[in-house]
Amino acid sequence: MRNIAFFLFILFMLPSLLLFPSCSFKKQVSFAVDSGILYGFSKESVAGIIPLTKTGKTAFSFESPVPLPRDSSFELAYAVQGSFEGEMTLHIESAGMAAETTDWELPLDVSLIAGQKPDIIRFAVPVNAANIQKFSVSVTTRGKASKEEAFLEIKAVRTTRRWFGFAWEGTKEKVLLVTPFVRQDSTRTGNESWLINPPEAFRSSGKIELSAAAFYDTAVDTRTGGEDTITVEPGEIFFEWTAPHKKENFLYVPPGMFPSHPYPIRVSISSRMGMVKLEASPQRVFPLVPIPADPGIILAYKYGEWRDNRYEVFRWEGFPSLLIFDTANYQVQDKLFRRLAFFVEKAGYRGRLVSDQELEGQHGWNAHDYRAEDLAAFFERAEATHFPLLKEEQELEEILFANGILKREKNEKISAGSGAIISLSRESPDALRNQFMAHEGFHGLFFIDEGFYVFTKNRYDALTPVAKNFILSFFDYQHYDIKDNYLVLNEFQAHVLQQSANQSYWYFGGTLASRLEASPWRRAILPKKDESSGAWPDIGKAFQTESAAFSNYVNERWGFSAGRNWRVKVR
Repeated sequence: MRNIAFFLFILFMLPSLLLFPSCSFKKQVSFAVDSGILYGFSKESVAGIIPLTKTGKTAFSFESPVPLPRDSSFELAYAVQGSFEGEMTLHIESAGMAAETTDWELPLDVSLIAGQKPDIIRFAVPVNAANIQKFSVSVTTRGKASKEEAFLEIKAVRTTRRWFGFAWEGTKEKVLLVTPFVRQDSTRTGNESWLINPPEAFRSSGKIELSAAAFYDTAVDTRTGGEDTITVEPGEIFFEWTAPHKKENFLYVPPGMFPSHPYPIRVSISSRMGMVKLEASPQRVFPLVPIPADPGIILAYKYGEWRDNRYEVFRWEGFPSLLIFDTANYQVQDKLFRRLAFFVEKAGYRGRLVSDQELEGQHGWNAHDYRAEDLAAFFERAEATHFPLLKEEQELEEILFANGILKREKNEKISAGSGAIISLSRESPDALRNQFMAHEGFHGLFFIDEGFYVFTKNRYDALTPVAKNFILSFFDYQHYDIKDNYLVLNEFQAHVLQQSANQSYWYFGGTLASRLEASPWRRAILPKKDESSGAWPDIGKAFQTESAAFSNYVNERWGFSAGRNWRVKVR
């Protein structure tokens, strides 16, 4: 009986003895571990040094299972020293049911990232198990052993939010972050093209988002002209992003823009890809945490993907201090911004908190823009006078504080932080939404960019008397307070830039001039009319010239143009 019991004991313990042959040696590892206590079972494993001169296995075990949130990945950071011919396999075990696939070949040949040899590889693999208990690295050599000493050095072990793709980071050392299920698309020629297509078992359970960026080695890349184009094709949707060559070129596709069946996702670039990451989208609490997005994406964003059916809040990707509110209709927009419009811009009302009764039946604007200073003045006055704000206005105040546009001073007064907000509505037709996005977007840039303000002031000061009198009369007709020079300058550039330079001639010299002609006491400021065309050539030519000048400025500054301040086209 003793022999049988001993035999059963050995049979039960054999798997553990094979995996951990040196159970008498157990010590905490010396390399970085982000969660839990990790033990190695040899001096080499404790140091994270795995010899590559012979076939074998090196095992590690956590003191207790490390819990994994849903949609997690396990990352092994390592460097390979010396030459090595063979394979290395990462094996992961959980306490309980294992994931569907637990073995992953560690990448050695990273020639997929053309011309770049990393100093460190950070390899992240998806894990479906609820925890990680153990992992091991197996080495299989091929051919004759190299005389040169070769070894794998583990730098760190961590868990991450699940993602797929690759990215470069680091300055002193070139660090490559990479995952399985990303490969170059050999069917596309010309541009670099990549396919991301994880098996269904490893796809994120919730919403996904994608980031991509151009790669520049500043030591060799000295381009000063031309453009980069990045395209993303998830399913039947096509995103095209274009911007001038520069180091920080970056495309972000937020959750809510992907079809229900997006795989495989193809990402292409006209230069060199420096990063492409498809990852599980984090939970962003509405309304305090905006969704990052380019204005072109906001124009195409699915209403059904909004977090609230009244409005959605976005952060302008590329200009993070600017928030963009898209509302379901003008009624919701009025609840958020109508009182603000009268307080900030409306002649005869500026600086006064207008009551709900007085606002009854009045409309603010179909699109809005406000800088931090005016928002602070509005909410400080409301707080100091205990003015009853609407629920939506109170929500707006919370959003502004949460995003640093408003701040609280030591004396508890509300003051301006940094940034601004703009708004448009889904009730506007598509053509108007595009125009409103251009108009309000350039307002936002005017608020936050001193150079843009200076350029605008110089152009306005140089206007002919005919053009200046015309635009002031039109702003007065629109009920803007033309005594506020800052407001006049801001509206001047936004009206000039809200449509293309080719459209500006008829917009100013036809549409707007005809409105003033209908007013007996305003028509006197108009120059001579061309009866054959029905336009005022002096007005049309003057503002077409301004539109071209402003278009050139915003193109050189940001890659925009008159009538367009977004980089992403969605089809």
